[in-house]
Amino acid sequence: MLSVLKTLLIVLFFLISGKTFAYTAKEGNVSAIFGPFFYKTSFAGSTSGATSPYLSGLTLMAIGDISDHGSLEIGIFYLNKIYFRERYGNYLAEKTQLIHVTMGYRYWLTSYLSTSLSFFSAYSLGDIEITHSDFHGVDEPTTSARDKTEYGFDGALQAEVWSHDRFAAVIDLRYSRSVTSQEHESADHYGALLGLRYFIQEKQKAERPKK
Repeated sequence: MLSVLKTLLIVLFFLISGKTFAYTAKEGNVSAIFGPFFYKTSFAGSTSGATSPYLSGLTLMAIGDISDHGSLEIGIFYLNKIYFRERYGNYLAEKTQLIHVTMGYRYWLTSYLSTSLSFFSAYSLGDIEITHSDFHGVDEPTTSARDKTEYGFDGALQAEVWSHDRFAAVIDLRYSRSVTSQEHESADHYGALLGLRYFIQEKQKAERPKK
């Protein structure tokens, strides 16, 4: 995944070096982003064969501009996330379906490049699947996959790479840091959102009553 992110960063550099892509933040503007999110848990792997595969989910975001440089942002991510936990040199990996909800602030560095910091809460939806275990049922720990709610922060860098009328294509690179992970657990994840943004509305100026 790191090689994929490096490639995306290189692509972003060349794409945003031109001046054809631009979005002007303005108080009252509202837009939405929808698209696939490719991600993996931040886990290097173990000698016993525990690995963190590349996964994909779906994302829906709503963005409302509050100034020429700032926006409020709400995001909903549907994920199948894997948590890894180590004990005595052994590893357990558990996967669960999540609704990952973010609420935060986006700052526009330029008209085509922005960054954001969000607080997230994640809610487990389905059954737990054990994808790897060195314990074989003996003194086996649990992971945050079994928690009803998880909390943390998302940091992201987003670039607009194409636009036409009300539509635009964006690439959003983000890292999710869990603050409720258990001891010796890998619960962070990172990835890239390939999104289509739709400009919904702009602030309407009040008309003066006719005399």
